[in-house]
Amino acid sequence: MTGLLKNRLFIFTNMFTSLCLLSACTTTFTLPKPTDNMTDVYLLKYSTWGHHSLAFYQNGTLTEYTYGDWELFALNKRDAWTAWKNMTFFTQGALGKKSTQWKLNEPLCEKFKDCEIAIALNVPTEKVKALESQLHKAYQQQYLTQVYNDQEDVHFVKYPVPYWLFHNCNHELVDWLTLLDIKISGKVFYKPNFIEAIHPTPPIIP
Repeated sequence: MTGLLKNRLFIFTNMFTSLCLLSACTTTFTLPKPTDNMTDVYLLKYSTWGHHSLAFYQNGTLTEYTYGDWELFALNKRDAWTAWKNMTFFTQGALGKKSTQWKLNEPLCEKFKDCEIAIALNVPTEKVKALESQLHKAYQQQYLTQVYNDQEDVHFVKYPVPYWLFHNCNHELVDWLTLLDIKISGKVFYKPNFIEAIHPTPPIIP
């Protein structure tokens, strides 16, 4: 098989997979089995592009982390050319962070622009601490690149994981959730129904 044919086969396979993820496939979302030491993390769903983020709670402060493309998310360049270009080629990833004061049982989504719903995921405590530490460290290592997107009210730094069509914000979130012992498969590429796929669905936080 020639190199050109291999490349075309690779592209066809990826495109076929994408179409499956966009349409026919459904999402499966399996939470870990309960243990003696579990902690809640918060999954937020946004109206914009079906975007999701992850938030950690500690001592009255809720800290959200989100992933995206540097130009699209950090610099808020939402024109069609930038969107197409940055989905087609490897581009600079961005790690977003927002901390806000919050108390358990209070409304949550009103503190995050365009947030539709949020749920609490009960997962192993040691996994939560490890992931939060990993994201905090990644943010601090790139602190000098920090920019503030005032339209989204989120700070962003450059993130080493490249962004493109086959690794967008949803794929990175799945990587994070996997580190929490959550198993996810099926539709991920665009507007995944993560929350709807959980059975039974955890209580929704407005």
